[in-house]
Amino acid sequence: MIAFLLIGTSRVVGQEKSDAAPVNLKGIWQMCFYVSGTPQVPGELKPSNSFKILSDDGKFTNMTMIPNHGAIIIGSGTYRQTAPNAYTEHVEKNLHLPQLVGVDNILEFEMKGGDVMVLKFFVKTDKDGNEINSWYYETWKRVEMPAKFPEDIVR
Repeated sequence: MIAFLLIGTSRVVGQEKSDAAPVNLKGIWQMCFYVSGTPQVPGELKPSNSFKILSDDGKFTNMTMIPNHGAIIIGSGTYRQTAPNAYTEHVEKNLHLPQLVGVDNILEFEMKGGDVMVLKFFVKTDKDGNEINSWYYETWKRVEMPAKFPEDIVR
């Protein structure tokens, strides 16, 4: 009886550990938006000019491409996965949300189909210190390398 209980307990503990396995967040992610011609339909996922790089060494970089002008880094710092559905960015620099500089920003995520990640994070104040207590939602799509070089690419 005791052996049976130990085997059952070890299986449950093993299952809990596998459920809490880290998600592969590393890579280059492109911010996207849903665009629709009618208000009743959520629309199609379209890419933007903003990218998030989550590197192997635990650093993150947010950058934006400015058409015909180049690119700028708008935020950077370190990150680590802190829960099965969340990671924490320690923000070292941020031009877009300067109130997050020096802060550990918790981002909850939900994976949609493996290559799309919906992030949700809370911002307590605006850049001037006024309380806003707002949740921000962002949709990111993993950037993949195609099998061959696209013929219609503009470099």
